Parts: sequence; structure tokens; C-alpha cells
Amino acid sequence: GLSSEAIDDITDRIVDFLTDKGDKSSGKPEFPYHIRDDFLSPAEHSFYLVLKHVVSDKVVVCPKVSLSDLFYVRSNDASKFRTYTNKIDRKHVDFLLCDPKTLQPLVGIELDDKSHQKSDRRARDKFVENVYAAAKLPLVRFPVRRSYSTTELDSVLNQYLGSNETDTPSQPVIAEPQSA
Repeated sequence: GLSSEAIDDITDRIVDFLTDKGDKSSGKPEFPYHIRDDFLSPAEHSFYLVLKHVVSDKVVVCPKVSLSDLFYVRSNDASKFRTYTNKIDRKHVDFLLCDPKTLQPLVGIELDDKSHQKSDRRARDKFVENVYAAAKLPLVRFPVRRSYSTTELDSVLNQYLGSNETDTPSQPVIAEPQSA
């Protein structure tokens, strides 16, 4: 079978061919790309600042990591390979904490705002949780809040930051709001 890079290259060429309007008058390739001014939402940015404070230099914090960059599909069946790869394409985890020396992923973090109460989003969340569990990488979920307890973040995350041993929980952890 073809490598995933070869399949992606062929797919890109087909898309380029099908979307070409035949206008080659300028002779220059078109690059309609612009930098986003909303790379992190205000809620993600707020959480990131608190998270950086809590984890300090114990880990590297990577925001918005694509699941297809983090996980891969192992299958000898090209059809299954493509099907399962497509399921993780265009999905990301809000934050990934990595070992500062090896950049080995230690734990994923999802921020749950009100959109996570919708049924389609709950189905997506369950799928992502199953991907993490299958790969034996912990996933922690935090509800979006106006402010975060550094003590709570530290307490929840510390269990994943001590070592890369495989006995860390691979099931998702949902950090519940503290009572006021």
C-alpha cells in the first residue's frame, strides 16, 4: 500500500485539480492564508496563564495539538487505516503537557465550556476520550471558569507529571468545580 504521506500528496493533487478554475493568467500560485487573531479563545488563554504558573518548568505546555500529530493508526488494511485516520483528522486537544527533556506527551487537557453539553459535542468528547484510553495517554477535563484554583490544578495534574510510567490512569478525569 501507499504511505500516508503519498496518500495525502495524491489527495492534495486531486483537490488542487478539482478546485482549479483554469485561471492561470497571473502564473503565480495563490496563497490565501492569514494569521488567526483568535488562536486561543479568551477562556483558553486565561487557563493557559494559570496552567503555566502551576506547572512552571516541570513540563512544556503545547496548546491546540492536532490528534493526528499526537496519535497514529496501526493497521495493515489501507481502508481501515484511512477510515481511522480520518476520524482523528481536524480534531485537537486544547493543551498537551510534555516532558521538558524528551517532549514525550504526559497528559492531555480539555477545557469544557457550555458547548460540551450538546449531544454532538458529547459524542465527540467520548470519541476523543476513547482514543486517549486506547493509546494509554491520560486525558483530564476541566470546566471553563472565570477563575481557577492553582491548588486544584496542581493537585489534579501532579499525578501525571511525576514520571512517564505506564501505571498512570488512562481514563479521563473530570475536575469538578469547587464549592464557593
